[in-house]
Amino acid sequence: MERDMVDEPSYKLAYRFRKVLVPITPDERSQIAIEVAKDFYTRYGSHIVFLYIIDNIDKTKEINQLLSKYANDIVYELKIERLKEGETVASAILEEIKRGLYDLVIVESRGRTGIEALLYNSVSTAIALSAPTSVLVLR
Repeated sequence: MERDMVDEPSYKLAYRFRKVLVPITPDERSQIAIEVAKDFYTRYGSHIVFLYIIDNIDKTKEINQLLSKYANDIVYELKIERLKEGETVASAILEEIKRGLYDLVIVESRGRTGIEALLYNSVSTAIALSAPTSVLVLR
């Protein structure tokens, strides 16, 4: 008996993580998050959205170079947002999570934990504690 071919991945996990948000910064530290996002794209057919939040200096050129270096073999969407007055990077990311109805958020951690993470306004800690969806924190 011959089975019908399916265009989409048939893994249960593929249906749980269809749309993935990956906040990135214009430095090489984001390489790991990009590589994990590529894996979700390749294995599960996830729609990948990279998000760059412009804080002080616009480094969109560096973001584009980083993505062309590490994500050139996948299809992705790039969103660029500028911080509004009174907004933090974490609150801007959380707003995008709510607006975009993402299934998963992949964030990099600088390695701070516990009280240190709270004192130094850890973006990954704020997202992990407040996001209305699954969060994968990479260390």
